[in-house]
Amino acid sequence: MSNYKAKKRLDYKAPDFTATNIELEFILADERTEVIAVTRYQRLTDDRKAPLVLDGEDLELVEISLNGAPCDCTCDKKSLTIENVPDDFELFTKVIISPASNTQLMGLYKTDGVFSTQCEPEGFRRITYFIDRPDVLAKYKVKIVAPEYGCGILLSNGNLIERGVKDNRQYCVYEDPFPKPSYLFALVAGSFDVIEDSFTTKSGRKVSLFVYVDRGTYERGLYAMECIKQAMKWDEERFNLEYDLDIFNVVAVDFFNQGAMENKSLNIFNSAFVLVSDKTGTDTNYFNIQSVIGHEYFHNWTGDRVTLRDWFQLSLKESLTVFRDQEFSSDVGSRALTRLGAIDVIRGPQFAEDASPMAHPVRPESVMEMNNFYTVTIYDKGSEVIRMIHTILGEDLFQKGIAKYISTYDGMAVTIEDFLGAMESASGYDLTQFRRWYTQAGTPTITSKWSYDETKRTLSLTLSQETLPTKDQEVKEPFFIPIRTSFLNVEGDYVHPKELSEDGVLILKEKEQTFVFSDIDANTLPVLLEDFSAPVKHVSMYTQNDYKHMLSYSKDAFIKKDSAESLFKQYLQDNIAVVNNGGELPEPTDIIEAFNLVIEDKNIEELLICELLKIPSIQNMMEMFQQIDIDALHTLHTHLEKSIALALKDSFEKLYVDSKVGGAYKYNIKDASKRALHNLALNMLVTANIALNDFDKANELCQTQYTKSNNLTEQLAAMKLSVHNELPCSTYILNDFENKFDGDPLVFDNYFRAQATSYSEDTVFKVRKLMSHKCFDISNPNRVRALVGTMALQNPIALHKIDGTGYLLLSDVVLKLDSINPHVAARIISPLLSYKRFDEKRQSLILEVLQKIKNTPNLSNSVYEKVNAALGD
Repeated sequence: MSNYKAKKRLDYKAPDFTATNIELEFILADERTEVIAVTRYQRLTDDRKAPLVLDGEDLELVEISLNGAPCDCTCDKKSLTIENVPDDFELFTKVIISPASNTQLMGLYKTDGVFSTQCEPEGFRRITYFIDRPDVLAKYKVKIVAPEYGCGILLSNGNLIERGVKDNRQYCVYEDPFPKPSYLFALVAGSFDVIEDSFTTKSGRKVSLFVYVDRGTYERGLYAMECIKQAMKWDEERFNLEYDLDIFNVVAVDFFNQGAMENKSLNIFNSAFVLVSDKTGTDTNYFNIQSVIGHEYFHNWTGDRVTLRDWFQLSLKESLTVFRDQEFSSDVGSRALTRLGAIDVIRGPQFAEDASPMAHPVRPESVMEMNNFYTVTIYDKGSEVIRMIHTILGEDLFQKGIAKYISTYDGMAVTIEDFLGAMESASGYDLTQFRRWYTQAGTPTITSKWSYDETKRTLSLTLSQETLPTKDQEVKEPFFIPIRTSFLNVEGDYVHPKELSEDGVLILKEKEQTFVFSDIDANTLPVLLEDFSAPVKHVSMYTQNDYKHMLSYSKDAFIKKDSAESLFKQYLQDNIAVVNNGGELPEPTDIIEAFNLVIEDKNIEELLICELLKIPSIQNMMEMFQQIDIDALHTLHTHLEKSIALALKDSFEKLYVDSKVGGAYKYNIKDASKRALHNLALNMLVTANIALNDFDKANELCQTQYTKSNNLTEQLAAMKLSVHNELPCSTYILNDFENKFDGDPLVFDNYFRAQATSYSEDTVFKVRKLMSHKCFDISNPNRVRALVGTMALQNPIALHKIDGTGYLLLSDVVLKLDSINPHVAARIISPLLSYKRFDEKRQSLILEVLQKIKNTPNLSNSVYEKVNAALGD
């Protein structure tokens, strides 16, 4: 196991050399692409004996020379070393690589006729020998020589400075005037439809915009172009950041490990986050495309112009940019819905990660495989950390801090400390204790208690915090936690005591603190963690009536939703033992009453109604408990859904009719919210009718919505419900969908998802069978995520089936994928890592498959690191 060695943040050492300029020439071919690199290197240290060590993997070295003369070097599987080099010199290398054989999709690869690159985090070393680390910034000049056929479009970073034809082969030359790290290098060559437009910056400079999409999908790229212009305008208005080049390109490719990549001026996207149309896209597709387009564009300043010193600083660029893309979606769409969606990610997948053997701080201390860094902790919890800084400083000081950060470090590779220092310098605020959010793993639990003194008319609020030990961190110091607070009196009016700051933010920085508020009426209720002001769990003394009071009168979207979910949590905690003892479950009367309040309340924004009427998913229910009783949760979830559907059947029938959007399909937040409510009402009506044994009515509802709807959002909802409830119309719907979309992979992925999310007894068998479907391709990450990934990450009932078949299926796929694309394999194995949270039988079954995976010869670092963490926990 000697190959499995972790890298540690504290082992960082500045490079002995840097590259200042690199000229690359690519002579493209499927199996033997020539890559010629001419690089200017300079020594950075006084150690004249330090050799030049270049990273390189899967490269065939053909020729090498130093300052025009042949030179000796030694090569192994990971590097090339040259001894006795001068302080300033030019190195020439020629290597051969095989893009068509590159199934890892890291470096330069060719799929579906398109040459494309992915260099973050360490893919450039699979293209040529180089110091492949983010603190080496160089200026790039790139010549691309196309194959004789099939690549009419040739793209790289920067500006096109030359184009021509030589020896019957087209070529283009690009030059990027800004130094960049190797992970931001990009190249694309292929045949595309091209959408052209332009954007005029606030200073009057015209930027040419291009979106490159698969042939025949021109119309489906138009929305992405609109999103680019939206993002450019928003970044100027909100952050005063203007685009800095004359051209901005977006390319959609079908094979991509992640969502998209912010390569300077040449963003490469998974086609799932570019292609959409009214006939082939859902409301969720439109929202995600707008968000991801914004995210990658915003990296131009927070990631590209100011980059990171080393990969342990990944959150430096990602969390700040996630915060920025969430603010973008909030400002151009619905702030409440965007925020609630982000909170769901934290309280679901991120809390689960904090409770797993892979728990790590927002700035990790060690890692074995850099690709395992791309986690909900670093991205989404990191974004919540940035949001807390925004909450503490306020918008004006936060913007001054961002401006200071960018102006100070433009063109540099920096650290989280540099970012925090800039925020402190601009704001005058001391963030010393706040830094613990970057260094300590785990989810803090806040406990709140309060008492009222009738004589003094004061309310004493005591807040305490505790964070459980995580791997490598037994003791946790108190976090610096902003808790946005308000008070509701018995009439439902807000009161603002003089001791509460204008913004309502209390700072909890000790293990326990008491805050006293005066001139308060009896029975006034403190409302804590408005807008989910910190990524914490909250244990309180709220009663069921308190939750209903906040649901009715709070103006905060999170408090309303959390109040509804807290009623569910209380019901679950009260009744898990009832399930296990075979008792009869009581009616969830408090929840039904709360739902009825929401439905009848005319003051609640229509946008929020659907969110407030959602029954928490089983995945989110799981994170309400340290130990998971998956069978009991399944029983309780089914009972709750059926009870609510029956009790409020008439109300859901009215909602179903009232929420129908008329006319042609058009994506906007208002109509999307109505469709979401329409689909929720359909789900409850189908559930109610099945409970009443009226299968014909349930079947009719699904089939009618599928056949009569003019949009994919509603059609997919009907398809999923028919499949999940095993209705007779499911056969017709699946066949019809298959016939319509089997030539459109992105849309067809929904066929896989609908079946992979079913709680039916035979779901695991169906998923295994669907892996033989003509539209499934295990080498394409999108197909894997749609089928096996969906079952693993979104269907805990199928995955944790008590016979272990779900675990066997997932382990079989992980092992097969590991030799094809280990990065995707490592992502879908995550649900097995927290096996100790389940019952003994499931623990034993999971342990068996994890041991099998770990003992597999030549297992990748990506998968080994995660499995070893689970087994060693």
